[in-house]
Amino acid sequence: MNPIYCKYSNDRAERFKIKTMIQMEPDGTRSVWKTQWNEAAKEHVDKIYLHYLQMKESFDGGILEPNLCEKTESGVKLEFVEGETLEQYLDSLYSEGRYVEIVEEMKKYRDILYSLPDNIPFRYTEEFDAVFGKETEFSNCDSLKISNIDLVFGNIIPFGHSYGSLESPSRERKDRWVIIDYEWIFDFPVPINFIIYRAIHYYLYSSTKRKELLDFHVFKLLGISDEEQAVYEAMERSFQAYVAGEKSTMPQLKALMLKHCLDAKEGILDTKTDFVQFYMDDGSGYSEEHSLKFTYSYMDGIITAKICLPEGTTKLRIDPASSEVIIKGLMISGDGAKLWPDETNGYKLSEGAYVFWEEDAQFLLNNVKGIKEVTVYFSVVTLRGTRSEELMTLAEKIEELQKQCEEREAENMEIGRQCREMSGYIEELHRKFLWRVYSRIKRIFKGQQR
Repeated sequence: MNPIYCKYSNDRAERFKIKTMIQMEPDGTRSVWKTQWNEAAKEHVDKIYLHYLQMKESFDGGILEPNLCEKTESGVKLEFVEGETLEQYLDSLYSEGRYVEIVEEMKKYRDILYSLPDNIPFRYTEEFDAVFGKETEFSNCDSLKISNIDLVFGNIIPFGHSYGSLESPSRERKDRWVIIDYEWIFDFPVPINFIIYRAIHYYLYSSTKRKELLDFHVFKLLGISDEEQAVYEAMERSFQAYVAGEKSTMPQLKALMLKHCLDAKEGILDTKTDFVQFYMDDGSGYSEEHSLKFTYSYMDGIITAKICLPEGTTKLRIDPASSEVIIKGLMISGDGAKLWPDETNGYKLSEGAYVFWEEDAQFLLNNVKGIKEVTVYFSVVTLRGTRSEELMTLAEKIEELQKQCEEREAENMEIGRQCREMSGYIEELHRKFLWRVYSRIKRIFKGQQR
């Protein structure tokens, strides 16, 4: 087997750390493998196959269908399903300004969840409290017996005449929505509206390009009130704490939640989280399709991201942040050997430190041919939300620092020139002195011979 993609979910508690790979099989087909990062995560990986069986039974005869999964000695092997995700389909509608149709598709998604046969009244359980917290309060609401809370639009591939996906070559899938990831399933009641909330929330706020939809009050159109949103936000923070374990403090957990505030005055999307994105070029150029993204919090300290490069990758672009930042302590390694960026759109402050005045920070590595694994380390100081006068002050300080460095460098060059001249002069004196001593000894020696 040949790995063509690798993702490490190592920003979690030990019992949830896993490794995801896309492998090229001997017959030319692709498959997805999920394995444990350590022994503590074995139970979590084993549950993925159990989730598959639960969903297969729960969704039998309906529009939803999990992609095929089988248990292996090292974890699970899942079917690789090709097609356009529901998220990509919604984006195509967005690019054409068809916002009303986006809302209609979201309503269709909502109606599918509420029509599932496992729809039951919600009730509190100890398991629910352990994952989503005790500070929640619901009136009468519906839930699912088997709850896939990560049923976001990017994890669904819809097949049918109205969507861009092709029919599955392995079996009939007309008018089916195939679920391609079901790692986070719980077998206790979870409000259906929370699942819908997560799907909408991560669609609206995971990309600034969709901010026009915020004016449509999508949550309310889907029947989720402001009060419910506040409850679901608290549930999400608790869930992130459950996943992260002891790796995060409470302030960090707040940052882990993709909570955004739209600045009414400047229209800037503000958040305490960001992401590093790797773009891999095999000669066809950089594209979103051939990229990997890792979310992090500015409070995480040193950020570490590791990827396996697909065979044939010749160039790599690393985007450490999506907004104005200062990157410090940058280190890049390829198969354990240190690498240096060939190009950047940032302003170099010192070794490993760069400032980016605009969005879309980039480092380019123009020759990674033959490298299998790349790891990047860095820390971030965000400039997002910094007032313009503060940015100008910082820019002036950096310019002054650069000027001092140039002056110091010029002084050093002048001192170096003077030292070289002095060295040459001393060498010349030394040579003349030795010649005079030699001449005198030679004359003395000749006088003695006489």
